[in-house]
Amino acid sequence: MYTYIIIDDESLTRKGTRKKLESLADTLICAGEAANGKDAMELIRNVDPDIIITDMNMPVMDGTEFLPLLSKSYPNKQIIVISGYKDFDYTKQAIMAKAINYILKPFSREEIQSSVMHAIQMIRDKANIQAEIVSKEEEKEAACYEYDTQLLEDRILGYDTSEAQLTSKKLNCINQTHNLIMMTLYSDDPIEQDKVRLFLQEAAFGDLALYLPHKRSGNLGFLVLFLPNQSAISSDDLCHQVIHSLNYRFESNGRMVLIGVSKTHASLLELHDAFKETVAALNARQLLDLQGSFFFQEPQRSVKELFWDKTDEFLFRLEAGMTDCMVKMLEELFQYFLSIPQCTIADVKSFLFQLSGKVKVIMSYYFDHAAQYSAPSSVEDTLDSLFSLEKIKAFCLRLLTNISEALKTKSVYATDDVVEKMKTYVKRNYSNEITVEYLSSLFYMNRSYCSHLFRAKTGEKFVDFVNKIRIEKAKQLLRDSDKRMYQIAKAVGYNNVKYFFRVFNKLEKKTPERFRMEQKSNSKIQ
Repeated sequence: MYTYIIIDDESLTRKGTRKKLESLADTLICAGEAANGKDAMELIRNVDPDIIITDMNMPVMDGTEFLPLLSKSYPNKQIIVISGYKDFDYTKQAIMAKAINYILKPFSREEIQSSVMHAIQMIRDKANIQAEIVSKEEEKEAACYEYDTQLLEDRILGYDTSEAQLTSKKLNCINQTHNLIMMTLYSDDPIEQDKVRLFLQEAAFGDLALYLPHKRSGNLGFLVLFLPNQSAISSDDLCHQVIHSLNYRFESNGRMVLIGVSKTHASLLELHDAFKETVAALNARQLLDLQGSFFFQEPQRSVKELFWDKTDEFLFRLEAGMTDCMVKMLEELFQYFLSIPQCTIADVKSFLFQLSGKVKVIMSYYFDHAAQYSAPSSVEDTLDSLFSLEKIKAFCLRLLTNISEALKTKSVYATDDVVEKMKTYVKRNYSNEITVEYLSSLFYMNRSYCSHLFRAKTGEKFVDFVNKIRIEKAKQLLRDSDKRMYQIAKAVGYNNVKYFFRVFNKLEKKTPERFRMEQKSNSKIQ
């Protein structure tokens, strides 16, 4: 519905005009009348009409005074001028006021209705243009916002380190007027990002929190909490309110969530630093802390170096393709983690990173592209996104089972000859402590039988075979390196240097030093 007013000092003219417009009542309604320009300005302020129908020749304030004032104060009003005078000055004033028509009295029903409908169409066209402008601006802002969120996701993970300006008005404004705290959310079950965003809106955090999903892991999400520089509520209070609400929402849905919380940062450019703080906070979680929020603290606790005395046996079982045994030992490993007082997720990951490097070495013996099985970088990428001990164990189980099965037929231990397996093991692990007791346990044999079998097949004692292999490796190091004697001894499996000398002298009929001197002399002569 559109509204109009009539301004004319003659009441009959006003009445007649309204009469001629009655048939348009479903579209148009009269909002009032005035007898002069002064009263009209007051009426316009009160009723805000869409269309103004005005005479020119009026008392108090005529059209020549009223129209300039009207066009200045209400430039968007649709104006129709009616006059009994075909006066150039009147026409000029109407044109300057951007009147859409100038009608001479007396005018017909068709003339005034045609002018009014033209005014209505002009109003509609302007509204459509404005709506289109608004729509395009909204579309542009939405596209800019989407681009910015993608940029921020990359920036969080360190993929984008540029200082590119944000393009969306909303995020750019927030960035300039707020500090931020970042939270990394982790759940064993996939996080439904739409539900998290809806929850933030319902909890009235919508303008203060931005939720971003992890690009590769559905179990991870990022919540950027914006803190106004001038706020009645402290950042700590706001942070704890959000955490409390999140925990309540997840728990009510029977879900567990871990939340790592960063320090306060001044800009979205610092998101990657904030992210690393949240990861450090989550990794510092002790294994028995199954849920809750964890705040980044400085100084950070150093990673505890773990020592599992069954590591060598585990790697052997893996390389030998003994999958069932390997799986049992993997369970033992994770029980070992749980037995360590104050053991953290970071401690576990550090041990597994080292283990993955040793697995990579084993795989390199058999596959040209060993990286596809156990590349430390890919293992680290996956482990970095896991913060649950059970999820970490499940990942390791899948990975190592696949490796064990792949090695089952390729392994140097694939032969049925136990003695050959023992000899291979010594050649591959001479630097480690090796005893017949240990070897017999690896191959599930009685110690005495193992010793007897080895001598019967090779014609020499097991200990003599081990020493022979070690001394050959020592001779190589003496020829090709400048390592000291204690370093060489340790490198080939002798913790006691004197014993190393004794064994070397027995087998080579000379000391290691003498051997090195002779080798150097021979090389000079050549």
